[in-house]
Amino acid sequence: MTDSETSFSTVDAVTGIDIDNERLNNADDLAEYSEKHRKAVLGAPVVLRLRELDKSFEGLHAVNKVSFDLHQGEVISIIGPNGSGKSTTINLISGFLTPDSGLIDLADEPVAGLSSADMSERGLSRTFQNGRVFGGLTVDENINLGYHKRLVAARPFKGLQKYPIVRWLPLLAETGVALVPGPKARREANEVNIRVGREIDRFRERLGTRQQDLAYTLSYANRRRTEIARAHISEPRILLLDEPTAGMNQSETAEVLQQLQYLKVQGHTILLVEHKIDLVTALSDRVLAMDGGRIIAEGAPDDVRNAPQVVEAYLGKRREVNQTRVTGQSDVLAMQNSIEASQATGAIAEVEERDADAEQNKAETLKEDKAALLALDDVNVYYGQVHALQNVSIRVPKGAIVSLLGGNASGKSTTMKTILGINHPKTGSLWYQGQDITKLPTRKRVETGIAAVPEARRVFPQMTVQENLLSGAYTRKDKNGISTDLEAMYERFPRLKERRTQQAGTMSGGEQQMLAFARALMSHPKIICMDEPTMGLSPKLVEDVLEQIARLRDELGVSVLMVEQQAELALSIADYGYVLQNGRIRLHGKASDLLGNAQVQEAYLGGAKQ
Repeated sequence: MTDSETSFSTVDAVTGIDIDNERLNNADDLAEYSEKHRKAVLGAPVVLRLRELDKSFEGLHAVNKVSFDLHQGEVISIIGPNGSGKSTTINLISGFLTPDSGLIDLADEPVAGLSSADMSERGLSRTFQNGRVFGGLTVDENINLGYHKRLVAARPFKGLQKYPIVRWLPLLAETGVALVPGPKARREANEVNIRVGREIDRFRERLGTRQQDLAYTLSYANRRRTEIARAHISEPRILLLDEPTAGMNQSETAEVLQQLQYLKVQGHTILLVEHKIDLVTALSDRVLAMDGGRIIAEGAPDDVRNAPQVVEAYLGKRREVNQTRVTGQSDVLAMQNSIEASQATGAIAEVEERDADAEQNKAETLKEDKAALLALDDVNVYYGQVHALQNVSIRVPKGAIVSLLGGNASGKSTTMKTILGINHPKTGSLWYQGQDITKLPTRKRVETGIAAVPEARRVFPQMTVQENLLSGAYTRKDKNGISTDLEAMYERFPRLKERRTQQAGTMSGGEQQMLAFARALMSHPKIICMDEPTMGLSPKLVEDVLEQIARLRDELGVSVLMVEQQAELALSIADYGYVLQNGRIRLHGKASDLLGNAQVQEAYLGGAKQ
């Protein structure tokens, strides 16, 4: 056992089984315990009931008729690709959003539409996807705040807080008690301090010596631990955890998993949104898979993650595309062969450590690599303490489509932002047309021929189609050339010509995506970076978008680096693919070799059914 692990041995509150670290770390014992726990909690009372829960945002059906029960002592995880409705469901349950329709019952009490404060008072505690601690408060003070809703002596007249006219009275009373605490308030404060110490003890090797440190000085992982402790201190009826291990490395994730398993053994009821499928499998009694706002699968963890509809939701439905090239594209094939040789990957390669001599000569090798229009070389990017990209190396040939694949929070969008100059690598380098652009600002990168189609299209909604197109040429000075290219865009995308004076925000999703493509082309790019170009589109529009991407390569010779979550769709038109997992390149090779490969599914879902 490492010094970061917490040793425990206790009787499971639900099954009565003696459980300890050793048993939870043994695969067979864990499977046996999990199955018994799963069957036992299904017979326990229902503490949370959702029926036909529905929520839309300006026409987007984010949560669509969602129904499920959460039993006392049960751990349920919600999984699904980006935009599937997971976090919206959590926000509806916790009162941060009001449902359009449907029922939410907490212990048989209707609570749909209540505020987050009311839901908290009724026994719900939660953490947040991006982590929220008070940086100017100490670790102890942050955790202490989690018990505030349970205070009695320190919160006289707290029942009046819901009435705006007299809201000042309980606030004034609380201030008075804080300045001159009576005996009951002092006893209550001592009890809270004991509870804070108990929460700290769960992470004693990490937080034990940091209790009086301000939260902003903590590592990202320790801030997440502090947030979990703050949510748990009130001994909530239901603990809602929205991606509690986001940004953590494998060892940190394993530590948090162990703490959550301990809470499960103690009988806590947990509803979890999490992208790390291995953690979900090890912890959950049941898993709900969502896509397009609906629950598409429900059941035991292994059954759900291997369900065909879940695999398809993550990887996309395979699509056959005619990839016959137009005349003049044969040189692309030669460039592809050059890349294969330079990468020395064979069909599919695991990322390997390079020797010291190769490291010293890498920059010179990249300059000489004429086939690589764009190259990332051992790039490391951090968000504060979070190591978002770890030694990422990518090659994009001239006139080729390269798909960058991976599950949620794998590092795809971070890679894209790094290429565009929005993120800056701590170490590593970026090369474009043989030149080092690592420190080049975003505007200069656009001027050299790097364009972007951002996630969710990001057209300017109040501007017309033509104004959006002209904004794509803002770095150009040749007015005659801009006018010519504008007409060429209308010829390539006839629908845009029909709507040239229409406000972009009133167009359909597919039309906005075409506008985003055309806007990017107005800068005369040599490479276009596309972030989730098919997100939120109907199957027919997805087909149209993919055909347009293939045309950019085949007819214009433009290289495309496509960040895409649906692997099968992306690989069906790509020449090469890279699979990211936890900020690292897990697999890379020719797209045809990656299609249907079980290791791609494993990178998304933590295990492939053989």
